[in-house]
Amino acid sequence: MADVLGAIGDTLGLTKGGEVTKLLIESYSDVGRGKDKKTFEAFINPDEYSLNYNVVVDNTFKPGRSTNDQGNFLQIQPLEVTLKFFLDGTNIIPDKATGKKLDVPQKIGQFHDAIGYDGNVHRPRYLRLIWGRAAWLRANQLSFDCYLKSASFQYKLFDKNGTPLRVIINATFTEVLSAPAAQATDGKKSPDLTHIRTVKEGDTLPAMSFDIYGDKKYYLEVARINKLTNFRNLQPGQKILFPPFDKNTSKK
Repeated sequence: MADVLGAIGDTLGLTKGGEVTKLLIESYSDVGRGKDKKTFEAFINPDEYSLNYNVVVDNTFKPGRSTNDQGNFLQIQPLEVTLKFFLDGTNIIPDKATGKKLDVPQKIGQFHDAIGYDGNVHRPRYLRLIWGRAAWLRANQLSFDCYLKSASFQYKLFDKNGTPLRVIINATFTEVLSAPAAQATDGKKSPDLTHIRTVKEGDTLPAMSFDIYGDKKYYLEVARINKLTNFRNLQPGQKILFPPFDKNTSKK
């Protein structure tokens, strides 16, 4: 019976003491999730969330190509998670921090401050979603590293002065991993597949080519295919395509 109750508690997000485990969003200024930590705790846990997993395939028709050809695999796009947050300032559920009714505008301000754009690093902050034993697609993955892609705010109820009392936030988060975590997640790197890589600070084309093909000799061919006039000056955020090469015919 204890095991059954424990399983139910895990499903509902309850601790052993019966307290509800709130969805927590940790926020950092660096992709390694170690600097300038902030947090945002859900007022009411989402009643559902969705995961979007998208595979990109090149289905461009080419002469002589069979209609049964499934196309060339290009990439698996970053996972996306969509959550719905409920904020209620009617005092039906008191704010745990104050014991009083929730200050909805203040809570929305906390959301923006912790989760949104960071002017110091000139980009959205790096986030980590944590919610008890919630599954984020991969086995034993109890957190989801990401950034805020979009958020909408639906105002449902107001007091006599126009102050919002009830708001629904729909937020979509896109997965973004540190380099070591991404490599561990990707598993094998096959030179027989087409890869699309995003340039990071300090990346060089020879090093990226070696990482994909196990040999840097292909970097000039990669530069030609990507029409790079100055391959020594890659820009962070730039997308580079690494096609499969026939090692018996490719230039050395």
